[in-house]
Amino acid sequence: MLALQQAMDEYLQQRANTSAAQTAELFEQLARYLVHCSDLFQDMDEDEQGEMSEWEDALEAQMMQLLDGDVEPAHDLGAAPLSRLHSGHVREFVGWFLLRESANSEMIRVAGEVLAGWFTFLRDRGYWPGRQFLEFDAMLKEVVPEAMRAAVLARALYDYARSGCAMAPEARGKPFDRFVEGHARAYALVADGVLFRFDSQQQDYGPVRLPDAILQLVREGDVFDVELGLRAGCWYIVDVGPVYPGCVYVEAEEVAGLDKIS
Repeated sequence: MLALQQAMDEYLQQRANTSAAQTAELFEQLARYLVHCSDLFQDMDEDEQGEMSEWEDALEAQMMQLLDGDVEPAHDLGAAPLSRLHSGHVREFVGWFLLRESANSEMIRVAGEVLAGWFTFLRDRGYWPGRQFLEFDAMLKEVVPEAMRAAVLARALYDYARSGCAMAPEARGKPFDRFVEGHARAYALVADGVLFRFDSQQQDYGPVRLPDAILQLVREGDVFDVELGLRAGCWYIVDVGPVYPGCVYVEAEEVAGLDKIS
């Protein structure tokens, strides 16, 4: 049974003279996501668990060395078989993990090209049947453009909020009445703004007014890592981090206990 790590290493060897650095960097990020953030190693059968125990022991030893400053961090997927990689893993990697790690739209585009090349390699080598390639290829064609859009949107919102242009002139200088912070979902788009909502609440926050150029980038279902402030009866974006496209599930909940002085 072909190991996922071997499938990645073989493609890296083929790319030795063509964008090898970009491919190696992306595979390192993918391995980090799979090891620390995914369910790749859950529910493994007994044979796989036996193989993985040696890898886990080696990983623990490496982490001890890392804590002592002896080695650089590395992420190896051990004996995990290629068959355990699902399209949902790659969807979440591109549409959540890379955006969370502050990837810009160009980085997302390059990631899509590398992954598309790897998927083609897996099909051509016979490691994947045609239907599996088509599933991964269709997923990638959906999530990459959406992740690129979300990256552009996050940057535009950040610049807009920090510029001070988001605040209406009549509201400037007045104290904030309330703050909310967390992962808020774009629940609805209105004429000149966005209504936000947290999944476990029925309350809308907004409309948060945005320039048309930015509003055109927003899609219902997008999730924003955002801080909103209520001032003079209107909600404003106070600060914003990554934006995640609606085609990737991200839990949208308020961070409890936020207490700020305006």
